[in-house]
Amino acid sequence: MSRIVIVGGGIIGSSTAYHLARAGCAADVIVVEPDPTYEFAATPRATGGVRLQHSVRENMEMSLYGDAVYSGFAEHVTGGKVAYDPQFKRIGYLYQVKGAGNVELLQADAEMQRSLGVEVDILDRATLRQRYPSFVFDAVDAAALSPDGQIDPHGALMGMRSAAEGLGITYLKDRVVGLDVANGRVTTAHLESGRTLSVDTIVNAANCWSPGICGMVGMPVPIAPMPRHQFFFDSRAEIETIPAMRGDDGFSFRPHSLGYLCGHSRHGEPFGFNWEQDHKVFEQELWPRLAERCPAFEAIKLKGGWVGHYDMNPLDGNMVLDRFHKVPNFILAAGFSGHGLMHAPAVGRAIKEMILEGGFRSIDLSRFSYRRIEENEPIPDNGPRA
Repeated sequence: MSRIVIVGGGIIGSSTAYHLARAGCAADVIVVEPDPTYEFAATPRATGGVRLQHSVRENMEMSLYGDAVYSGFAEHVTGGKVAYDPQFKRIGYLYQVKGAGNVELLQADAEMQRSLGVEVDILDRATLRQRYPSFVFDAVDAAALSPDGQIDPHGALMGMRSAAEGLGITYLKDRVVGLDVANGRVTTAHLESGRTLSVDTIVNAANCWSPGICGMVGMPVPIAPMPRHQFFFDSRAEIETIPAMRGDDGFSFRPHSLGYLCGHSRHGEPFGFNWEQDHKVFEQELWPRLAERCPAFEAIKLKGGWVGHYDMNPLDGNMVLDRFHKVPNFILAAGFSGHGLMHAPAVGRAIKEMILEGGFRSIDLSRFSYRRIEENEPIPDNGPRA
C-alpha cells in the first residue's frame, strides 16, 4: 500500500498516527521525529488545560471530543505497550471580562456552549466576590465558569505515542531536510541521516518548525514560535479552592500540583525561539498583578517554571488544517496557537478522515482552510485567546 509520512511526532502527529493505525494502516505510516525525548517540543511544555470555552463552534466541538478522550483515556486510547495516564482532573475555568460589550459577547458565547451540552454559568461581580472571597474583582464585570479539565501533557503525549507504536506505527529518530515534488505531488522525503522515504501522503505536524517544511513545497504560512513563560509558585496563606482563572487581557493562573501556575501571553514580543526563563517577568510584572488580584499572593515563593512556545498563527489565533492546493498530497496541521493539546484527538481523527475517507466526517473543519491565509480572511474569534 501507499506510504504516509508524518513530519513531527508530538501530540498532533502521534494522534494522527494512532487514528490511522486504528483504521488498519499502521504498516503504511512512518512518523519522523528528531527528538524522541521531546526536550524542546511544545506538548510537554503546555499548561495542560482542556478548555470548554471558545467562541468558534468548531473549536468547541474539538474540545468536547478532547475532553471525552482525556477523561476516559484508558478506554479511548488502546493498543499501547506501556500504560500512561494523563491524570485528568476537572478543575474548572473562570474567564473574566470587563465592559458591557464584552459581557454581551460572553453571554452569547455561553449560549452557543450550552447548545453543545456544556454547563456554563455567567457570574456577576457580587457572585464572584461571594464565591471567591480571597480575590478582588473590581476590574471585572462578569465571568463565565465552565467545568474544564486539566491533564499532564507529557502523559497524554506518551500515552498517544505508545498506543500508536503498540498498534504497529514506526517512529524514526530523524529529521526531514528536503522534499521532492513532481507533477504537483510530493514523491520523496529526504532525511538528515541520508535515508529517503517514498511518499504518497505527507502530513506536516511539525508545530513551530512547520513553516520550514511548508517552504519545501512553496507554501507560505504566517506561523511562528511565540514564547510563553510559565511560573510555578506556592503561597504561604491558604485560600479557597479555585478553578483556572483568566482575564480578557491574557493574564492567567491556575492550581498546579501543590501550588499554582501563572503565565501571560506577551503579544508585543518578537516571534522566535527563546528558551531562557526570565525571572524578572515574574518579579516585576506577574507577581504584582497576582497580589493585586489576591492579597494572599503577596507572600508567595517562586518554585520554578519553564518556557514553551505556541505555534502562533497571528492572522486569527486558529489552526491551519488543509491540503495545499498546489501540492494536494501535502497536508498541513499547524498554527494551533495554544489549542494543540486539547484539540489533538479531534485533529488526528480528522486527518485520518482526510486521507482515508476523502474529507471531514466527524466534525466539519473546513473553516480552518489554507484559503483564508491566502486571502487574509481571519476567522472571527472573540473567545479566550493565546
